Amino acid sequence: MAGSRINRGMGRREELRKRAEELASYRASRSSSEQLALLDDRLGVGVGAVRERAKLLELIKEESRKKEKPVKHKTGNEKKDRRERRRAKARRDASKRSTSES
Repeated sequence: MAGSRINRGMGRREELRKRAEELASYRASRSSSEQLALLDDRLGVGVGAVRERAKLLELIKEESRKKEKPVKHKTGNEKKDRRERRRAKARRDASKRSTSES
């Protein structure tokens, strides 16, 4: 007996292709944390899809690192406004006066 030819027609293949495109667009619209929550709902918390979960957790960590603002440290090379320059000069002058008076 020959194998079944169910789902082999061009119409069915086109239907499956469209469905796959819809699912891909739905997935693209979700964030990594939303996708992880969806996996938890479907499969159970921490159950199944081990590689997908690991990938999603890594993406979530990367997103949180990008959101954190880098801390800028003054190196002295940044342009100072007039007020800062005057205050710095006043501090230098005050320290010179205090050392020369002693």
